[in-house]
Amino acid sequence: MSAGNTGDGQRLPTGSAPLESEEVRNAHPLARFFFLQPIFGILLVATLLLGGVMAYTQLVKESLPDLNIPQATITTTWPGADPLTMEEQVTDIIEDEVTTLQGVRRVDSASFDSFSIISVEFEASAEPLDAMTRLRAAVADAEAELPADVERPTISQASVDDRPIFTFTLHGAAGSATMNEQARRIRDTLERVPGVNEVDIGGEREEIVQILLRPERLLALGLSPATVRNAVQQANIEQPFGEIRSDSIGAVVRLEGRFRDVADLRALPVARLGGAGAGRAVRLDEIASVSRMQETETSRAFFVEQGGDFEPSLEISVRKSPGADTVNLVETLRSTLARMEQEGAWPVGLEYTVTQDEARQIWEALSEVFVSALQTMAIVFVILLLTIAWREAVVAGLSVPITFAGVLLAILVMGYSLNELVVIGMVIALVMIIDVFIILMEGLHDEIYVQGKTFGQGVLATVKRYAMPAFAAQLTTILALAPLMSIGGTVGEFIRVLPATAVVCLVISFIVAMLCSLPLSRALLGKQRKPDSAQQQGLSDRVTSRAVNGLESWNARWVVRTRKQSWLWVLAAIALFMVSMVAFTQARIELFPPSDGERLGINIELPPTAQLATSQQVADEVGEILRSKPYFQSVVKLVGLKSPFAGGSMASNLQPSEAENFIGFSAIFLPRGEREADSYVLAEELRRELTVYLQDNVAAAQLLVVPEASGPGAGDPIEIQLLGADMDELLVRSREVQALLADIGGVVDVRDNIGMLKPQLALRPDREAANFFGIGHDDLASQVRIAFSSDIVGTFVTASDTDNIDIRLGTEWPSRPGEAGGPRNTEELSRVRAFTEDGASIALNQLLTPAQSEAAIAISHSNGERALTVMAKNEGRTVGEIMAEAGPRLADLQATWPDGYRAVVGGESADTAETFTSALIALLIAVVLIVGVLVIVFSSFRQAFIIFATMPLAIIGSALGFWAFDITFSFFAMIGLVSLIGIAINNGIIMVDTMNGYLKEGMSITEAAAAGSARRLRPLLTTAVTTIVGLVPLAISSAFYRPLTLVIIFGLVSVSILALIVVPALYLLLTPRTAGQQVSLD
Repeated sequence: MSAGNTGDGQRLPTGSAPLESEEVRNAHPLARFFFLQPIFGILLVATLLLGGVMAYTQLVKESLPDLNIPQATITTTWPGADPLTMEEQVTDIIEDEVTTLQGVRRVDSASFDSFSIISVEFEASAEPLDAMTRLRAAVADAEAELPADVERPTISQASVDDRPIFTFTLHGAAGSATMNEQARRIRDTLERVPGVNEVDIGGEREEIVQILLRPERLLALGLSPATVRNAVQQANIEQPFGEIRSDSIGAVVRLEGRFRDVADLRALPVARLGGAGAGRAVRLDEIASVSRMQETETSRAFFVEQGGDFEPSLEISVRKSPGADTVNLVETLRSTLARMEQEGAWPVGLEYTVTQDEARQIWEALSEVFVSALQTMAIVFVILLLTIAWREAVVAGLSVPITFAGVLLAILVMGYSLNELVVIGMVIALVMIIDVFIILMEGLHDEIYVQGKTFGQGVLATVKRYAMPAFAAQLTTILALAPLMSIGGTVGEFIRVLPATAVVCLVISFIVAMLCSLPLSRALLGKQRKPDSAQQQGLSDRVTSRAVNGLESWNARWVVRTRKQSWLWVLAAIALFMVSMVAFTQARIELFPPSDGERLGINIELPPTAQLATSQQVADEVGEILRSKPYFQSVVKLVGLKSPFAGGSMASNLQPSEAENFIGFSAIFLPRGEREADSYVLAEELRRELTVYLQDNVAAAQLLVVPEASGPGAGDPIEIQLLGADMDELLVRSREVQALLADIGGVVDVRDNIGMLKPQLALRPDREAANFFGIGHDDLASQVRIAFSSDIVGTFVTASDTDNIDIRLGTEWPSRPGEAGGPRNTEELSRVRAFTEDGASIALNQLLTPAQSEAAIAISHSNGERALTVMAKNEGRTVGEIMAEAGPRLADLQATWPDGYRAVVGGESADTAETFTSALIALLIAVVLIVGVLVIVFSSFRQAFIIFATMPLAIIGSALGFWAFDITFSFFAMIGLVSLIGIAINNGIIMVDTMNGYLKEGMSITEAAAAGSARRLRPLLTTAVTTIVGLVPLAISSAFYRPLTLVIIFGLVSVSILALIVVPALYLLLTPRTAGQQVSLD
């Protein structure tokens, strides 16, 4: 130490005697360095602040955590294969390889006509890169067993919530062809942006080269459609031959035979009359029309903004890769679009309008919770200012942002993003960490202003008296929250960052309180009290003193005067707890509350026979209903497509999204301040209105309304999976379960993952006749398919910067002039013929026998077993209430099913049971850990029980509050309850520790019990008031997090009142008469 400076920070004349008090002079060197000198505190504050600023700029910003759970879809194409063939020869083979992978949680699949989709979900704990590497290896192993004509499977990594992050529409007077070409150019450009997973174009019409065979010409010349197809495929090849090594003509030799000119394709000889080498060549344009054109229209898109008129458009939606920074990615997408628009290639008259921007939503969501956090900090500071003193309030108030800066740095190091749950975790932690600042500042205030000690003496006394209780209080709260981080599954992964943030806050707050707040408070408190100075109490001290004396007298007279009195209070608290538990059983339970999102997806599925014109008519009428709603900012109408806003889950990825009978609407709500109600409330009203319209005007239409949700994933709340061997039997059981659910109040949008059955005309071959005419089954199938479909037979090389386009082969029928497709009437159907090798034609009725039926559009699996999933949404009731009613009825229904068929409940009901069970186990673990810490700290099982008794006192208020106000208990409320337990036990620790201190000073047990609770009144009420009032902004601003805040508010009200009575009563009843005396261990 330099001359002239005391350990207490007081400057002395050189050569004068030290004026340090004996306590300060004899303090341990480490205590002098960390608690009395400000050097380390200044360094720590600077480090935390600079690190926090740096972390804020580096952290990925999101509205909610982007769950990096390995998920992928495997898509395999086999043109012409029916669903059963796809299942047996493709899906089953790939599933056999994939299901054996370690860490695979679930494998679902659907086999459609010509393609198969398999979704694979790994356990939440799996490492994504390793999981995807092993998945690709397994699919590669399966490829060797697939039929030769099957295209190579493609693997796409998916997110848990795979909804678009950025959506915009192209519209204007540029024309359909120009608009489609520009949309494809935009798609190709955006898909090259790092972080973009997929770009979808709604209403797109691809450019193709269409070959339309003329049936009458084929019949006249005796040409088989298969012959034409083979000729096109065999002529459209490119192949390297090698290299000529010569000084004179050295070159690489290659065959360049792919079609680059439509005229070249038209002139292609496809056959010779009279056989090879004889007769004249038959050119392709003699038997078919060949043109470069837009493909047959199967979908359309229209856009309207602010109640205007719908205009033709294309909807372009962008999905990000898992883990990509949404905010930076959207900014890049916007700048890319702006750069393309400024370039000369942008078509005149074409505009784009952004309809959905996830980055803007993220900033709005973060801003909302940040404002709530700032309001909470301001309220806490004001309350501290009123309850203790302005100097102590400044110290405590400044300690909070320093703590939060350190938390941001820790969040960055831990690999989390900055999202709503992080901010909510900080807000929840704020009401807990302020307790340690209040305890230390209150203690230092009393030591200086009441006891008349110097700053150095006051700091050392405060550390000695309150450091261990404050540490125990923080540790018990950490132990209460830490087990929540062990909850598994998707929900556990989703909420893990919240308790992790709170735990980090508690750790850093204790470090800041001890090593920063105490030593740096010298700047405000160092000269406020000198030894032997006259003691002067402020207004808050005088008010508190009167309240403390009054409470101490009341406790001494009515609570702890006799053991009988104490027993009555304890029994009354037990009775009140039992009543609250009975009341809580009446509360509703749900996993996550609805949220006020800005997106709304609507899907309407018409009967499978509906054509595009019919869908357009229904879409126009529903569009007028939506256009008239004043709460929509924009609406995109999709005909022949489903809305991307209504999907995003893995289950939706297994369902078709394009068909002429599909109608979709993607709507964006106005900001909350410009509409009268929350979006989910408006969505329910709109669902009821559309349901009435469809029931009155459209037969057998299915409606799905999907408001934006804020939980993990985007699946349906109600899911019942049906498993069995036969798809037809499963379809029968699906209709039974759908009828059961539709009969239960509060269930809407009931459907299954297969959709409506599609009329099917099965053509069964006459094998003997086919053999007689010499036509193989493969040849017959390929000829008939060309008559009904338009398959890809090659690619056409383009000179533009877009991808090469497909060459499609189909048949032109009189009812479909200029477009591909099957016959539309019986007369055309009768003209479909099969050709033999010698050119003879045979009527199909001689080879095939038709049979009409209905069939599912796909064959679906779950973990390798055939399955159907019945899905529904809830309206006005929780999923738990609905399933409690549906469960017994479903069990009775299953009893009537054939052996081998069963139903498994999934969706939110299963997630709720799994999550709350895990949370309860975590809570039990926390209880054991907390009790263990309390026993160790207080060396007494009895006192640990007294402190632990504050937990049911807090639960009383929460349970009665949720029952009285009919509030639904969500998983966030469960997290709030765990936080509440930590706060309540903190108060109990400080109260019992104070009682023990008075007991050691010579008070009787009765006096110590009465004084201990009363003299902790100010910090107890300060903590309660700051917590309650500080949570009000968050409770008001966010319905999603309201249950979390209310459970703490209600609980703190009850524990703050009851603990002042029950804790001293228990202390009197459980403290032995020998307490306070030295215990001999001899």
